[in-house]
Amino acid sequence: MKKMIAILLALVLAIGCTALAEQEEKTYAELHPGVEKYDGYWISEDGSTLAQILVRLDGVEMLIYRTPGQKEFTSWEYLLTYDDAAKTLVSDNGAKWQNTLPEGEAYPQSTPVYEGGKAVFAIGEDGMLTWQEAEEDAGAGMKLRSVGPFEGDYQCDRAVIEFRWNGDHYAVDISWADSAFETTTWQYVGEYDPATQTVTAKGLRQKLAYLDNGEVDLNADREEKEVSAVFSFNGDGMLIWDSPDGDGEGMLFENLWTPAYMFEI
Repeated sequence: MKKMIAILLALVLAIGCTALAEQEEKTYAELHPGVEKYDGYWISEDGSTLAQILVRLDGVEMLIYRTPGQKEFTSWEYLLTYDDAAKTLVSDNGAKWQNTLPEGEAYPQSTPVYEGGKAVFAIGEDGMLTWQEAEEDAGAGMKLRSVGPFEGDYQCDRAVIEFRWNGDHYAVDISWADSAFETTTWQYVGEYDPATQTVTAKGLRQKLAYLDNGEVDLNADREEKEVSAVFSFNGDGMLIWDSPDGDGEGMLFENLWTPAYMFEI
């Protein structure tokens, strides 16, 4: 009997350890279904505030920039947890900074304003993000729209893609150096779909010729064609450019720059 009990106990412990190991291997998004809808960039309706939410393997981080791109700007940093019942992101360790970007410098000089700030972030029925901030009510009356994780620059070999949010759509510019004197460019207007996390775009493809001094040869014939494309990401975070016109097939683009790189503190 003692031997049988020992065997049963060993089996129970083995099953328990296996279950614990499986739980430990799960990512934060797997443990908290629903948190992934927060991942990406969010921009306020007036364009004054940019928020980047990063759903990591073991938690959620957030960076907020007010008046991004200016020489002086305000930023907030949060580590957040996902409330499964309320479907919100909450934090009690927010930090606020005042930043100045000196002329010619890549990174700002940052002065702390406060730490330990409390905040709650929620996505409403309209799909907009709200920010309830207890220290100064910095998010009062503000709604931010999801624009996905596309904002930034990407490269694959001789091709460079630039994504810029432009009020209500993405301006997507692609440059492909065919040679020292010829470049093919694509200029797209792209609509972001939060449900599929893709950008569907339409635009114009041009082939440009250059003179020896680097200026565009205005007398050369320009090949122009209306084109369309869909942009997405693979599981490794590489940008995919798909087009029924055959452009970009099989190319994976590496991220070179995002707005967060400019305001890293």
